[in-house]
Amino acid sequence: MSLRPLVKFTMLMVIFMVTAGFSTYLTVHLLIRGEDTVVVPELTGKDVVYALQLLSDLGLNTKVKGAEYHAEVPKNYVISQTPEAGREIKKGRDVRIVISKGARSVVLPNVTGLGISQARIFLEKNDLRQGRLSYTFSDVRPKEDVLAQYPIPGVHGLRGANVDLLISSGPRPIFLPMVDLKGMGFHQAMDILEKRHLLAGTSKMLYDLSIGNDVVVDHTPAGGYPVPLGGAVDLTINRHNQRVLVGRPDGLNLFRHRMGEGFLKQHVRVMVTRPVTALDIFDGYVRPGKEIWLLVPQDEPSTLFLYVDEELVKTLHFD
Repeated sequence: MSLRPLVKFTMLMVIFMVTAGFSTYLTVHLLIRGEDTVVVPELTGKDVVYALQLLSDLGLNTKVKGAEYHAEVPKNYVISQTPEAGREIKKGRDVRIVISKGARSVVLPNVTGLGISQARIFLEKNDLRQGRLSYTFSDVRPKEDVLAQYPIPGVHGLRGANVDLLISSGPRPIFLPMVDLKGMGFHQAMDILEKRHLLAGTSKMLYDLSIGNDVVVDHTPAGGYPVPLGGAVDLTINRHNQRVLVGRPDGLNLFRHRMGEGFLKQHVRVMVTRPVTALDIFDGYVRPGKEIWLLVPQDEPSTLFLYVDEELVKTLHFD
């Protein structure tokens, strides 16, 4: 056999093996590459929730690089991304995004006429904060309503800025000169307080046989001093009967009170004062519209005080 055909055959075999090896390498490389790499999608201008979901579906990690104010990109939308869209990267790699905080400036909303709690929520929704609070009396708006704000509504302000509020304290209180109740019987004093739209506050008991029974010895505010309409007057009452009955009472008085309408439970406390003792017969939270029934012993004179959220709303005297 001649040398020339052998050389030719050998060259053909080498070319075949190289071609087959390259084809095998290329096929395996493309298969592996196709399984391990993905094309980075376009995220700029997309909602951040959509971007997170899309990257997660592609097997990529999302890293928030930061947040910036942007005049054109809405709040919570993507401003920029790294790597850029169209790049091929392996699964499990990070894609960094910058999120928009919206425009730096914002038109100040109008919160006048709202309750202070609603105003705070409205300001927070607009990336604004409650500033200084000032109070003044108002015959127009209820207590805790916003009367005015600064800066005024409609002007442009910066997000995160403070908005100062002027709050209503309700109508200006009406003050009356306190009538002198000293020397009056307890019932007479209570009638006067009721007619003058005043409430009985706490009652202190005094034991002095030289003074008549059930007589008002002292009170606060004193006679002649100003007292606000609807205010409470604390009484010191002389009681001759100082015994404490141990055992079964002679009888019971029924006290009933229905809570007003509303949404939240209120703290209710019912206190009964007797000649030498004072005790709470109820202390708890009651839902709106519910009626409470209580039994008050009538073995000796007593005064019942009903407090709702620590405010005295009713006073009853039992002989």
